[in-house]
Amino acid sequence: MLPINIVQILDGQDAPDGLPAAVADRLAVFLAARGRLVLVARRGDAVVGLLVGLRRRTTAMLRIVWFWVDQAEADGDSQEAGRALIAELERISLAGDVLAWRIANTTGEDDIRAALRTLAGIAAAEPGSVYSQRNLRNDEVPPRPLAPLYPQSTGFTCGPASLAMAFACFEPDLLLDRQLEIALWREATTVIGLAGPGGCDPYGLALAVASRGYALRLFMSTPEPTLLDRGNTEAKRELMTFVQAEFKSRALASGIQVEQRVLALAEMQDAIATGAIAVVLIDQVETHGRTAPHWVVIHAVRDEIVLVNDPWIETDAQETAADVVDLPIRASSLERMAWYGEPAYRAALLIGRRE
Repeated sequence: MLPINIVQILDGQDAPDGLPAAVADRLAVFLAARGRLVLVARRGDAVVGLLVGLRRRTTAMLRIVWFWVDQAEADGDSQEAGRALIAELERISLAGDVLAWRIANTTGEDDIRAALRTLAGIAAAEPGSVYSQRNLRNDEVPPRPLAPLYPQSTGFTCGPASLAMAFACFEPDLLLDRQLEIALWREATTVIGLAGPGGCDPYGLALAVASRGYALRLFMSTPEPTLLDRGNTEAKRELMTFVQAEFKSRALASGIQVEQRVLALAEMQDAIATGAIAVVLIDQVETHGRTAPHWVVIHAVRDEIVLVNDPWIETDAQETAADVVDLPIRASSLERMAWYGEPAYRAALLIGRRE
């Protein structure tokens, strides 16, 4: 019998010929996705297996989204094609700083059969869990995730969604819903979007946190107004400056601890390790290839790895909730992500339990 040969479909390459129609159609969906990894198992000229993973380029996690092996191969005793695909995925993962493989709780038998899930070493997700996971390096991924996921319901409520997730770390029974999300947005928004409503500035978010009694420290590396690039006319930028100045004045008058400096990553990690939750402004150019301000939650840490909840799910890139919750990100990647604007500045909130 001919040996199994594994090749990777790189960007710009076409799907292999000779696939069953249903398999070819399914593969075409993933070939258009950003961050996809596609491995093909061949025996001679015949394609006998496919494995597809998705990975955001800033994360150390890869989600296995589809694992198909031809039935004739699957019925064999050795499961040679499946094992070869997993072996190649492991080689690529370890070389590419992937610390964990993940399968979403919504992944069914049509996408990954139970026998192939076993080959990957990933059990079915426990009830109530968004995913199941295998850590490739035993002790590098932080344990015991704290923050539940709440995806933003609009394109401009990442800040409120992040605050809601942070609050739920301290109040597990808190109802995370759109009513809370929009209430927080109405309190904190200062940004007039390029084509409609916009997001929230750091001072507005801080006021929303403080009004609910949570412990809070706000870190701003600049005294200047922020996020003004989101206004595409001088009138919009002038209004944003006015609103943000009022938020800042109220924050300082209310006794909110505002520190005009960069929150160092080591300091943030120490605070998280002792129970704080960080809500951090990032630039989406690192995660999605486009410059835009975005708020995320950092809720666990170990050594050089933090766990991040991102309220934005990129459905056009085939992302699900499993792609945005408990994301392991190296501190060096976060250091690049956590600067925004021109000239660049940083903003972060450290949130603690109610005093």
